[in-house]
Amino acid sequence: MAGHSEWSNIKHRKEKQDKKKAKKFGKLTKEIIKEARNNPDPNDNPTLAGAIERAKEADMPKENIERALKKAKGELEGQNFKTLVYEGYGPKGVALLVKAETDNRNRTSSYLKNTFEDYGGELGDEGCVRWIFERKGLIKIDPASLNGTDEETLQLKAIEAGAEDIENSDEQVKIFFDPDDIKPAAESLKALAPNLETELVMLPKNYVDLDGDVQDNVEDLLEELRNNRDVDRVFHNCKPLLD
Repeated sequence: MAGHSEWSNIKHRKEKQDKKKAKKFGKLTKEIIKEARNNPDPNDNPTLAGAIERAKEADMPKENIERALKKAKGELEGQNFKTLVYEGYGPKGVALLVKAETDNRNRTSSYLKNTFEDYGGELGDEGCVRWIFERKGLIKIDPASLNGTDEETLQLKAIEAGAEDIENSDEQVKIFFDPDDIKPAAESLKALAPNLETELVMLPKNYVDLDGDVQDNVEDLLEELRNNRDVDRVFHNCKPLLD
């Protein structure tokens, strides 16, 4: 019996490690696909090159990396990936927008319906929460990449480029723009921050406060969604600490 118990423990640990590795590979794959869609050439896209390097450091098989790049470029035979947006409510009425990249609508829809319900939420109809959000262009900058540019200079340059809001932290500077201004703004700011990242996001017009068990439940739901292979982005109207 002792031997059987030890085997069960080893098997359990291996399953746990395999699941953890799969989740990590899933996140890295999404990152590679996302960056490759902006520019599939790692020699001309430092963000993509960094994502590939992180995948290699995590011992992701070469085949997985190549498959992610092919998926981003639409080169996988027999697969037709579509971008879909799902809407719904999480615990305590938290509004959620889920952007998915999938080759199987039924699989993705079924997963999201069951996951929302498992965490006390409900997948809704199109338009049920979209009105809570507004589309914005976002430029993200690592403060360490500014090469001595001070915060005031960056802010003034961003304002000149049409910035609507700026959020500063030690880890990242987030600058928000009208979607139509994001491209020229990025070109303007590249002289100060050559490795900046751009994306289009859905920002809530107002936030909801959560506490205790409800906040933990929402965080668990967000983590579950973001770890799914079909989910590209999740937008919500919780306080930014859940981002």
